[in-house]
Amino acid sequence: MTPKEKILAVFSGKGSPEMPWFADLTYWYNAQAMRGLLPEKYHGNGVVQLYNDMGCGCHEHALNLPCEVRYEDVETVQRYENDADGKPYLQFTEWRTPVGTLSQVHQFEPLGCCWAYREYPVKTVSDLNILRFVYEHQIVTPNYEVQRRQLDLWGDIGTPASIPPRSPMAQLLVIWAGVQNTVYAMADDIVEVEKTLEVLGASDDPIYDAIENSPATMVYFGENITSEVVTPTIFNKYYAPYYKKRVPRLHKAGKYIFVHVDGTVRGVLPLLEATGVDCGQSLTPYPVGDATVAKMRELAGPNLILWSGVPGALFSPVYTEEPLRQVVAECIEEFRRNGRFIMGICDQLPPDGLLERVRLVTELIAEAGL
Repeated sequence: MTPKEKILAVFSGKGSPEMPWFADLTYWYNAQAMRGLLPEKYHGNGVVQLYNDMGCGCHEHALNLPCEVRYEDVETVQRYENDADGKPYLQFTEWRTPVGTLSQVHQFEPLGCCWAYREYPVKTVSDLNILRFVYEHQIVTPNYEVQRRQLDLWGDIGTPASIPPRSPMAQLLVIWAGVQNTVYAMADDIVEVEKTLEVLGASDDPIYDAIENSPATMVYFGENITSEVVTPTIFNKYYAPYYKKRVPRLHKAGKYIFVHVDGTVRGVLPLLEATGVDCGQSLTPYPVGDATVAKMRELAGPNLILWSGVPGALFSPVYTEEPLRQVVAECIEEFRRNGRFIMGICDQLPPDGLLERVRLVTELIAEAGL
């Protein structure tokens, strides 16, 4: 079976005799490219060869929002400050509107090869009015060209997926305000917060219209949920109703839905199935996460698809191969117990991750006859 056949067999409920193994290599890939260390054969469309060489399926490299989004009466301005070596160090972004300006600061982290928040755009309750203006002036135009190209490019090794914006509360927590500012805003004026959530949710309607008519079968809710932040109360009040609103129409359109839960899972995992989504994805197991693979199945129940696997840290040379081998063995055992399971890297292969360990996972699955 091809990687695509395996994963679609699991999502369709038919079951696969072979375990799907889909890795997210985007973080490693981008870090190597940024450092000038990416092998030439993997540049451009050669990225497909990377996944062929590793023997795993692709999902994150094939994500796409199947529409174009722009904003009327909103001017977005960016500028950079460089470090002593002349490399970008700080990124300043402003969203200028007739009702005020939101400002954000990112700082580049060389070791992690990523940008971290120094300042979130929404800092106080008063900023929520500006954020609402931005989304009330959003214009969405469906565009499926990128997704069609991805489907052609990845063929049987990849599963291109539509990725809508995060759900409204996740947008506040992850993108616009951060955890601290969101919690303070909820304490200061919950009415303003919930009014903003309604505007964010309504702005997603035309995006979901586009997704329902898109050529890709998969839909990725890239939420970045961790139970340390998203408590059962928060999930049931703000996340679950939103999923229950979106899921039936997506299913009717023939789509499969997976939700990115890449932090601690004990609080949220028992609540996912009731929302109607098909899969909890990037479920990071012990010793990095707060539950073993077997415990995740106990928490989730028998029907939810678990897309779990090996914690990304275990691909680093900082650790020996033994803990990786142990987690792979636990995943193989879970697949044999309950075939509603997909092997992955949780969350991503890090910049110092060893490709030989990605291949090792492939070999261990093959040795198990899966």
